[in-house]
Amino acid sequence: MTTKLTFFNRQLCQLCCQFLVGDMMSMFEGVSGRIAAKVMERMNAEAEREAVRRLDPRKGDRVLVIGFGPGIGLESLLEHPVGHVVGIDPSQVMQDAAAARNRTAIKAGRLRLIKGTAADLDPEIEPFDAAIAVHTLQICRPFAPTAAKLAEVLRPGARLIGITHAWAARKDYGEEALFIDAVVRGLHEAGFAQVSHGRADADGGSAVLHDATR
Repeated sequence: MTTKLTFFNRQLCQLCCQFLVGDMMSMFEGVSGRIAAKVMERMNAEAEREAVRRLDPRKGDRVLVIGFGPGIGLESLLEHPVGHVVGIDPSQVMQDAAAARNRTAIKAGRLRLIKGTAADLDPEIEPFDAAIAVHTLQICRPFAPTAAKLAEVLRPGARLIGITHAWAARKDYGEEALFIDAVVRGLHEAGFAQVSHGRADADGGSAVLHDATR
């Protein structure tokens, strides 16, 4: 069931997350990282579940999750009959939180967690059938190398769903339109066949949606 936030709680979560994210990934480690994980559990659950719903993964799919945070999206994805899920995130705090939340799937061999960023993915890794990136594309700057890596590890025809807080896009790019253009242009130049953008349902309909096909 989608977590329902009151207007006050949504604004409080947003303010906390804006403070915690800052400009340094170190904010996702230690005590501040554990606080961020708790905020993200509440603030990002709606978008995480929406991304999985929009992806509508097929039975047996190999799915890549970029920046899985505390693991709510992984949990939602693993409720589907996917074949194997690989998540990558540079924060040890998020690694620990996601592993605790999804320990059964890890033990069953359905989930593998990697510490790092999308750029760290092994080019020899078995290709993926789909990918999800929730509130992470905006911090992949410049975006072109990330787009090239995604094109490298996704099969032709694979689908990418990205959902991003509008405020986070503005924070990292100055203007929301600049973020949208960077992602669209980067994916096209990397060889994605189709790239569209619009609004997701999350954040009261204000979150940015990217939907691309390799």
